[in-house]
Amino acid sequence: MSNSKTYTKKEFSRILSKASEIQTNKDLYGDQEGLTEEELIHVAEEVGISREALKEALQSIDEPDLDEQTYSLVEGTSRIQNSATIHTEFTDEQWEDLILEIRKATGGIGKISKSGNTYEWEQRKTDFGYKHFSFTPKDGVTKIQMVSSWGPFKGIVGFLSFFFAFIVTLIAIKEISGKQLALMIAPFVGLGGFAMSRFFLKSYYRKQKKNSLQSLPSPLPKRSSL
Repeated sequence: MSNSKTYTKKEFSRILSKASEIQTNKDLYGDQEGLTEEELIHVAEEVGISREALKEALQSIDEPDLDEQTYSLVEGTSRIQNSATIHTEFTDEQWEDLILEIRKATGGIGKISKSGNTYEWEQRKTDFGYKHFSFTPKDGVTKIQMVSSWGPFKGIVGFLSFFFAFIVTLIAIKEISGKQLALMIAPFVGLGGFAMSRFFLKSYYRKQKKNSLQSLPSPLPKRSSL
């Protein structure tokens, strides 16, 4: 009598699908753990992807993905980074119009500078943080980087939440049960207020993330003729 295991039709289908995936990977990549750029291009061409399309993908592989950035309640995330690659080379003639677009999206003015072939715009607010844009044209494309940070604002919100929860609790309990008990309980309530500030900062983080998606101009504005 055979002791071999019997597989259902559903299991058999899953096994065949997995085996096909494994075989395909072996056919394409062999036993290598990694591939060079030329090997990637060769594999892409084998499955019908053009060399140009793959090179564009390689250029953007190290760019920060805003969709993958998430808010941490423990840390109270106060920084996001976004990037984009526009397949046209940025020119001096577009810079003035682009500054107007950035000011409109961010609701303020900023410091303008240029380092090499990179155009930069930076907005700093003492009580809130800063926003920074850079535009680097090269080889027919323009790489855009945006960083937004609001560390000082996070600190202020956290401190005020703790302070007000502490003071209100101290006054309320002192009137009812005395100063000693109030001093014992108020710090814990203050910490609760600080924790609640993290939820407010989460909504602020979402707002900043949404705004950052709208603040990267694509395509670059065309300068109007006079």
